[in-house]
Amino acid sequence: MASQLVGSSFADGALLPNYVNGRLLAAEDLATGQSTLLRRDTWIGQAAGPGIVTGLSVTAAATTLTVAAGLGVTPSGEPVSVPAAVTLQFSVAGSAITPTGGSFANCTATLSGPQAAVTSGAYLLTAMPACQLQGQAPMAIPPGSDTPVACTAQWQVEGVQFKAIPLPVNTVTSASTVNTVNGITVQPGNLRNLLAHWCFGTAQLADLGVDPFGFDPAYRGLDQLASTDLTPCDLPLCVFYWSAGAITFVDNWSVRRRTTRPDVSGAPWSAAVADQRSADGEARFLQFQDQVSGLMTVGVSRKTVASEVFGMLPPVGFLPVAPDAMTGDISGFRPVTAESVTAGSRPAVSSRLTDVLSPGAVKILQANVSQLGPQSGFVPSTFFSGLALSFGGILPWDTAYFALRQSYLLRTLVTAQASTTIFFPDVIFYYYVIENYVSFYDGLAGVGPAVNPYLVFVNSQIWLPGSLPPFIGI
Repeated sequence: MASQLVGSSFADGALLPNYVNGRLLAAEDLATGQSTLLRRDTWIGQAAGPGIVTGLSVTAAATTLTVAAGLGVTPSGEPVSVPAAVTLQFSVAGSAITPTGGSFANCTATLSGPQAAVTSGAYLLTAMPACQLQGQAPMAIPPGSDTPVACTAQWQVEGVQFKAIPLPVNTVTSASTVNTVNGITVQPGNLRNLLAHWCFGTAQLADLGVDPFGFDPAYRGLDQLASTDLTPCDLPLCVFYWSAGAITFVDNWSVRRRTTRPDVSGAPWSAAVADQRSADGEARFLQFQDQVSGLMTVGVSRKTVASEVFGMLPPVGFLPVAPDAMTGDISGFRPVTAESVTAGSRPAVSSRLTDVLSPGAVKILQANVSQLGPQSGFVPSTFFSGLALSFGGILPWDTAYFALRQSYLLRTLVTAQASTTIFFPDVIFYYYVIENYVSFYDGLAGVGPAVNPYLVFVNSQIWLPGSLPPFIGI
């Protein structure tokens, strides 16, 4: 049976000028065609999904934020391009400037230039496309007219402008003030982490399993912002905190996201299946790792206690370890022997690993590590202090990587007692990674380059119920 046309619609159809020889074209015709092509570009942008394409990372220095060059796409589908790094000053008050009119961008710019001085609190920094007119071009005089020669703008120039949007979250204003975010008491040390999880909507996500049929997909912190503040033309770049006339921290991954596929599932299942959810999980992991790097940089990692700095931890995370802090963990190894490998109680391991964990090798490793002075890195017993913890031994990188990829959609680990009952205590396992562990040993033995050790911690819920975590050599 042949197919047949069953209908058509041209309602609100896109308009493009019909170019033929001899036709007179007015400015309105060309402007309409230009608008149609721009509209198609935004459709392509919407199909690609909003987020950061490349660059656009933000760094802070006292009273300034610097946005690196890069490219992004707003939820409205508009590209945001920053050709060169831009530094934003927040210490000098200024007045809003309305840009010169232009129609090149679909998003209507409303602000430009320095803004009024910000007050203490948390802010969302966004970028949005802007347009202004530049240059001059003469206009033709109609035949027979005695009107003086006039000029008009020559170019419509695309640009970008930035907004600081106050975030409606509880903050620490004094030592005597007690506030909570996601049900956890806010301290100056954990504010950055809890603010990130407010953006992730961690507390709301904990209720997803209660009633997935009626779950509100607008669960993230930014969903609480007024649509007049955070518009579809705004691309979130970072969160920063302003206190005592300076920027105390900037956190990119609270709101920075890769481009995400459009969600076609609709409420309420978008929280379970949308690509945005996976992107949030990746950002949660990267936010933690970025903060870990910062603690290493300022030299406080050895004294860091998770419950004091991280109100919440990702289900899987990686920590650089101070080598001299490994002594207790090493002494817990039961060396792999030929008998233990052939006994069938554990899967066979590589001959190199068997050599490293031989009785003689363990003694050498213990002796060398014990001679090390205090080193940069985290101390597991200090970092995990007060948490339900188990040392798991060592595992291969492939297993650690598998756990990481599985973790993006899993529940966050809570390090402090929350005032709500939606969180359940978790057991955290931590491991050393075979590939790193072997290289670290070789470095101590002088047969290879020096390698810094690290551990991976894993929420016990990663592993299937009834199965054993992947212990090796324990």
